[in-house]
Amino acid sequence: MAEQSTRVTDDEVMKVILDHLVVRGVSAERIVRGATWKADLGIDSLDILTLTQELEDTFHVKIGEEDAIDLRTVGDAVDYIVRVSGGGAQTEGEGAHDA
Repeated sequence: MAEQSTRVTDDEVMKVILDHLVVRGVSAERIVRGATWKADLGIDSLDILTLTQELEDTFHVKIGEEDAIDLRTVGDAVDYIVRVSGGGAQTEGEGAHDA
């Protein structure tokens, strides 16, 4: 009954990313905000696509193709999900997912 109604936290997004990548064989200690998908974590575009779909499904957001291309690090993905699910959609203009 606090701020958890619609506001998603960094930790919640990180947990989904962590759980997804650990199953794929990525060491949990390597999954940090600054890690890049391919160079640091060794995941390919199919893995990124399935992770994107899982994030959309879990947090009820839509990640456009152009936005997904711009999410180059774990931190980029966390920041994007937090932004479009919990706040500033008016400022962004990219998160046109009105219900």
